[in-house]
Amino acid sequence: MTRPRGGWGRVLTRTLALAALGFIAWTVPVRDRCWDPRAPESTRVTLSRDDAGCVLHLRSGDTRITPSECAALRCEPGVGSVLSHVRFDILGGLLVVYALGTLAWAARWRALLGFAGVDLPVWNVWRISIEAQAGGVVLPGGLGGDALRVAAVLSRPERAGEARAPASIVVASVLLDRAVGLALVSTVAVVLGELSGGVGGRPVILALSAVPVVLVAALWSLRALPFERLERFGQGRLGRLLAPLFGYARDPRAPAAIARAALLSLAVAGTQFAVVRGLVWALGVTPGRENWVYVGTAMAFIVGAVPALPGGWGTSDAAFVFFFGLAGIAAPIALAVSLLYRLFWYLSGVMGAILYMARRKPPEGLKRPA
Repeated sequence: MTRPRGGWGRVLTRTLALAALGFIAWTVPVRDRCWDPRAPESTRVTLSRDDAGCVLHLRSGDTRITPSECAALRCEPGVGSVLSHVRFDILGGLLVVYALGTLAWAARWRALLGFAGVDLPVWNVWRISIEAQAGGVVLPGGLGGDALRVAAVLSRPERAGEARAPASIVVASVLLDRAVGLALVSTVAVVLGELSGGVGGRPVILALSAVPVVLVAALWSLRALPFERLERFGQGRLGRLLAPLFGYARDPRAPAAIARAALLSLAVAGTQFAVVRGLVWALGVTPGRENWVYVGTAMAFIVGAVPALPGGWGTSDAAFVFFFGLAGIAAPIALAVSLLYRLFWYLSGVMGAILYMARRKPPEGLKRPA
């Protein structure tokens, strides 16, 4: 019995995601972890607080201690305590900023769709994107929602006198939308990192700096090199991936569309970094090294696109925990930032699901009589 194509890749990505979840479970406490600083050896236990004092969750059973005894303990806050102290006024403002970022995202994709014969208003492109985001919540990684965006554009009803957009161009626009977004996120992260204290020549910084360079070099290669003469160009998974990009990049209107998308992507990346940095502020934390907040955010977005567990669970959260640790932010706070950002994403997905259900035609038997 042969393994289906891509089987080992799925096993690898899911193993990676499960390992990331294990790292989070091992590193990040849900409840407060407290210990007696006067004890000769570690007495670290999880703890819950209430109006009557504290409850120590010992292996032998729960033990209640007085408020004065609780105050004498030294504690590391868990995720529950961190989230209970979030400032909801700031959270509401950040949700508005996040929503504006989705509009900029829709405008970026519309710029890439512009010469594909898809003349949709930004509002319609935004609706398609948000509806696809609802599917991306339950599909592996960020790429699951991209497939739904392609399907939505290709299946839309044709208007009179309008030719159907070529499927290859629509696919290429979505792939480029993702690539341009990640390239600008990487660029902005490096720039903000330099402006906030410098990031040096660490391998992760060099990798982020290489992302936009690789994208520009790839687009130049697709336009300049004679791939159409290669006999095996259209064969295999790589050929199927590059074929739509090849047709897109060779179009004379492509450079202007990609340039407009890159400018709009600055707004998208700006809102994303503003939201994440605002979440750190809303949790009452001042990073020890501001630069790693931006670098860590970019890395979390990049690894979150890996098609592993639904919604990118595990990979992006572990990246937040690891890189925010370099910024001097405790693991529970880093995970809280990741969860709150994910909450914004889920709220957008809920809005997309509502919009999708609202525009569906009711079954014939449920239609109201005229």
